[in-house]
Amino acid sequence: MTLITILLVGDEPNILRTLRRNLVSRGYDVLLALDDIEAYDQASKIEPDLFILNTDFDAVQVDGLAICEQIRKISHAPIIILSAVGEESTKIRALDLGADDYLVMPFNMEEFLARVRVALRRWMSYKMGPVVQEKLTLAGELLINSDARQVTVRGKDVHLTPTEFDILQYLADRMGKVVGHRELLKAVWGDVYGDEREYLRVFISQLRRKIEDDPVRPVYIQTVPGVGYRFSPDSKSNLQSEIAI
Repeated sequence: MTLITILLVGDEPNILRTLRRNLVSRGYDVLLALDDIEAYDQASKIEPDLFILNTDFDAVQVDGLAICEQIRKISHAPIIILSAVGEESTKIRALDLGADDYLVMPFNMEEFLARVRVALRRWMSYKMGPVVQEKLTLAGELLINSDARQVTVRGKDVHLTPTEFDILQYLADRMGKVVGHRELLKAVWGDVYGDEREYLRVFISQLRRKIEDDPVRPVYIQTVPGVGYRFSPDSKSNLQSEIAI
């Protein structure tokens, strides 16, 4: 059985030691990077399944969120940010730069491990790739191949992160129905989530930029103010169907 590889990035020895011990005891292969150069080198060489990035660097002058941004450019693997900074604006910036999750320190270790499991489940599903049986969802010029985890718009591939794809798939599976914020968070991130609405704002915005002709006036993913989101079957070409091949 292939070990799941996690790259821990940060320069606080006590935090790294505690996290590594807990992750190794759960059977993960854990490597360390103490600065931005080591993080990029490890990311390129070993292709980790998960990045855990403590952005609060102290010993070296490094912008932790800049590391997140650069990692996202070379890997689709999930990134969990750890930081003592809990301001919503910082969380949103981290998500905008490619993070999948943001955990404010100090935190409960069991909650941390639960978030690791959620991120890895989503990533391993993404890595499995296409299978023979295919489920296709077609709405206008948007085609979602559920099993291959592929999306095209007007025949052109749209590259989504695993989290973006899971959000789109969940909404598309409930085409025309309103999906509440809490339901969507729990479905995509896991049961330990439910109040992180800023996650949805960022990822829905990213999705719209990728699949909508005009993200400001979305056709596919519509906001239901104060409630949640709805995947609309009313596309520009008025063509929608679900096909199982």
